[in-house]
Amino acid sequence: MGITVRQESNKTEKNIQTGKTQTGKKSVFSSKRFKYGSVAVIFTVVFVAFIILLNAVFTAVADYNGGFYLDLTGEKIYNLSESTVNVLDSLNRKVEIIFCVSEDRVSDSEELSYVKRLAEKYRSASDRISLVYRDVVKDPVYFNQFKKTSADTISQTSVIINCPETKRYTVYPLVRFFKLSSETRSIFAYDGENKLTGAIMQTAIGEPQKAGFITGHGEEKRSSVETLLREQGYEVSDVDLKAVTEEQLASYNLLIISNPKYDYTGIAAAKEGRVNEIGLLNAYLTKNYGNLMVFISPETPQLTELSSFLADDWGISFVSGDIAVEGESQALEANGVYFLGTPSSEDSYGKTIHASVTETGGQAVFGNATPLSLTFTEKGEKNVSVVYGTSSSSGRLHEGAIAAEGNMPIMTLSVYSKIYDSNEYRANVLVCGSADYMNYVSEQSFANADILKSTFAVMGNTNVVTGIRYKVVEDTAITVTQENFKNYAVLLSVLVPLVIAALGTAMYIKRKKA
Repeated sequence: MGITVRQESNKTEKNIQTGKTQTGKKSVFSSKRFKYGSVAVIFTVVFVAFIILLNAVFTAVADYNGGFYLDLTGEKIYNLSESTVNVLDSLNRKVEIIFCVSEDRVSDSEELSYVKRLAEKYRSASDRISLVYRDVVKDPVYFNQFKKTSADTISQTSVIINCPETKRYTVYPLVRFFKLSSETRSIFAYDGENKLTGAIMQTAIGEPQKAGFITGHGEEKRSSVETLLREQGYEVSDVDLKAVTEEQLASYNLLIISNPKYDYTGIAAAKEGRVNEIGLLNAYLTKNYGNLMVFISPETPQLTELSSFLADDWGISFVSGDIAVEGESQALEANGVYFLGTPSSEDSYGKTIHASVTETGGQAVFGNATPLSLTFTEKGEKNVSVVYGTSSSSGRLHEGAIAAEGNMPIMTLSVYSKIYDSNEYRANVLVCGSADYMNYVSEQSFANADILKSTFAVMGNTNVVTGIRYKVVEDTAITVTQENFKNYAVLLSVLVPLVIAALGTAMYIKRKKA
């Protein structure tokens, strides 16, 4: 009995090894059908399990980040520049990037999503950056802290950069993050990094700067410039030269004269016991190394005291009533009164203002401008240079007649420089012959705001971001939001396995027939 059992057992083992049963048939476990079919099944199961796992991971990422995206743009819209990385590395205060609507609503908006994705990059790069979502409609009381006046408005598309420690903040309307085509008014570029990095610097780094609009002479205050100043971290107020002392005036980093209608008092007033306003301005510039911007127009009278001060002391003069008329190549209108400025090409202080802007293709608009002239280019410690002018095909409209002139200065910069103990101290006077220049500061299709920002930097505001280029918007980014993520999940987890299954079935039928 024992011998028989052992023989049968050995026989069975031999049959199994040869792939046959006792009946002489091949085992199902060693058949080609099992080998190839099982491999296909196992592969399909593993692949589907992998896709399900991948789907779960992507869903978690999408839930955390508000959407998964791959930046395939040539401009790398969501990449941070070295300048931004340096700012974030030096950040020692917490900064909130506040969206004024729910996170879902932000993700639903294509334009707000641009800001959100970039903001997430900032959060990833610095643990001092946080993102906040509060709906201004549902929680209006929360947003009252971000309104300086009752006239300030915050909408659901606004974005606020806030530093709780300094209690400084910047409110951006959504349009400020984009550059618009001057022709179609459509978005052609994204300027989000410039805006976010600049706002972080203004709210969380350094001390606020002070800017003053001089009043009392029929000056025009342009809200667009005031808004830009506040965005760049300036505390803005009006300044009455008749009511301030020299010491009080010295506390201002920047003074602005905007298209005055009446003259300023000078030496004659001082002799009569009145305030010498020109004397105050001169002391502010030459003793305290301040900064002055003057915007004029053809309608600005030839104010004796102010005109003499600018021409004799700072090398810049103008003729009241004269209008610059640009040739066809630069003109924005048929009459040539509104035109694109021609940046100076000479290496000078003036070029330092526009260089970072013009290198990236930015163009500044001037309108209803009076031509300027330089009464000197160098005088002692003073140096005068052109920032923008007209082209060689421009002319001057004088007393109703146009005379060919060409290359007339429209924006100039006069610099007073002194060196003490190896340190340079500078005063700057910028004169612009177009008061309407300020009307285009809020226009995102032109570089007027960028030129003023660059001017702020040249005038010593170290918290102004320059050199961060806007990025042209291309339709090459693959975006997967929470709304359309399901479609991609179906594609990956259902359609792809079905294709594989179909191919496997076809191979099985082919082999069976063979």
